[in-house]
Amino acid sequence: MQFPLKVASLLTLTMAGCAHVPHEESAASVSALRQVSEAWNHSPSTLDADAVAQYFAPDVVVMSPQGRAPVVGVDANREAWARFFSGVNAIHTMTTDTVIVARGDDLGWVTGQWTVGIDTPNGRMQAAGNYLAVWRKTGDAWRLAAVSAYPFR
Repeated sequence: MQFPLKVASLLTLTMAGCAHVPHEESAASVSALRQVSEAWNHSPSTLDADAVAQYFAPDVVVMSPQGRAPVVGVDANREAWARFFSGVNAIHTMTTDTVIVARGDDLGWVTGQWTVGIDTPNGRMQAAGNYLAVWRKTGDAWRLAAVSAYPFR
């Protein structure tokens, strides 16, 4: 009987160590990451691909909900946004719902929701879903390292 109790205690301690525990040093980083994430979320309203791409790390990887291959790098992602903005009545919105910064204060992730809409010859196409954005801090700047988005079902 004592063995299962020890195993249960060990599992509890191990799992407790895996839980996210906020640390004081990250409060400023969380605030800074929230601010830059909200600025990035607002950037599509400019309909300017450069305004969106300015937040990307050079090796950014974006996985979109359309099931296409990941878009890698700043230039390829800028081109993807430019194509989207060339559409009729293109609208893309995002929210910043959760912001977490790792203990090293150089890596963080944001979750939120997105909506997209564009007019096509067959009518208005719209979609919405959730996203996960991984941000990496380089020097004093937060840059998007990876984004994964998926639609609501």
